[in-house]
Amino acid sequence: MLQEDGGDWPALWFSQDAAARLVIARDFTVLAANGNAVALIESSGVISLRDGALATRDRRSGAELNSIVADAGTSPRVGIVGAGGHSALLIDCLALGEDEESPVALVLRDLRASAQIECADLESMFGVTPGEHQVIVQLVKGHSSRDIAEEFGKSILTVRTHVKRAYGKIGVKTRGQLFAKLLPYLSIR
Repeated sequence: MLQEDGGDWPALWFSQDAAARLVIARDFTVLAANGNAVALIESSGVISLRDGALATRDRRSGAELNSIVADAGTSPRVGIVGAGGHSALLIDCLALGEDEESPVALVLRDLRASAQIECADLESMFGVTPGEHQVIVQLVKGHSSRDIAEEFGKSILTVRTHVKRAYGKIGVKTRGQLFAKLLPYLSIR
């Protein structure tokens, strides 16, 4: 609840921020959510609100969300839920305390196929090739290596080679690390 004297700055920031933000308990009960989070959840088709808790559309998405929240610590964790479909959510996750029962703050970003994602010039920043850059952008959109191979008419081995080499140049080993490292360089609209 906002204080009338304006003293509750966290609540004011939370409610007025354009980002889709929510706070959940470790059992996925929603403790707080701003309007943008509720709207994105309702329209995403990836997660939903059921009886005051987050729920997923399928087991795979459920496993992805469970993994992100279970690994939440006081250092940011980034992951994707719903990859490979027409809709996906990029989720920034941060535990709001040091114990395993502490609530978790989430920032949701829509990665639908229609979302425009622009990466900064990864070629000059990290030395990736144009082909590696193209593959990285598709990974950030939530596409699998198989999806990327089909979309661009490349073999799955070529795509996996691009991924492996780009990961090495960017200095990451997993997709979660890739998101975390590239997030400051992404523009998602």
